[in-house]
Amino acid sequence: MSDTLLSIQRMLDKKSLDIVGYFNPDGSDNVCSKVRTILLIGPKEPYFWDVFKKSREYKNKKENPLDRWSKKTIKEIAIKFDARSFFPFEEPFQPFITWAQKCSTMRSSPVRLLVHEEKGLFISFRGALGINEYIESPDNSKDICTSCEKPCLTACPVSALNQDGYDVIRCKEYVNTPSGQECRNGCLVRRSCPSGQNLRLKEQSNFHMRAFLSD
Repeated sequence: MSDTLLSIQRMLDKKSLDIVGYFNPDGSDNVCSKVRTILLIGPKEPYFWDVFKKSREYKNKKENPLDRWSKKTIKEIAIKFDARSFFPFEEPFQPFITWAQKCSTMRSSPVRLLVHEEKGLFISFRGALGINEYIESPDNSKDICTSCEKPCLTACPVSALNQDGYDVIRCKEYVNTPSGQECRNGCLVRRSCPSGQNLRLKEQSNFHMRAFLSD
């Protein structure tokens, strides 16, 4: 890892965040030409949740606490490194999924969700940093799921998430039933992935599931 990446990661460590992948953008990515490398930023779990819960954004009970905390935290780091910040929840919306697939650490899983080599199906993004330094992205030709038995294909009790895609309506209907309560502690499909399955805390999953069901 380059000195710049190490320096940024040390700052992210203080907030329990990770560089989960990076790539070199081209004209199709619609970012400033000065941006030579884009770093995708995600939670460093399971420590991340405890850090966020201690934040002012979590405690003041206003709307979208995690997004507000992420924006403040990543923007502060961007300023220190003369970098640009991007967020999946803020306009202009950037193609985070497309960006992720340009990184060597992530691929599309058998259930069409992104899968990360270490964080599995619990990979998520709090933002991204665009830096002016060119740091060559590693080769991204490997298939993360090649040696896996692919339990994700059969983990959903109502087949709302499988190789054919994601039926959001069926998923929400099931999670809102007594039988679906276990899904509130973390999607069973995501939890079935051998990579990262024990990293995300149930309390954090419950927080995200409540937001998902309220949409």
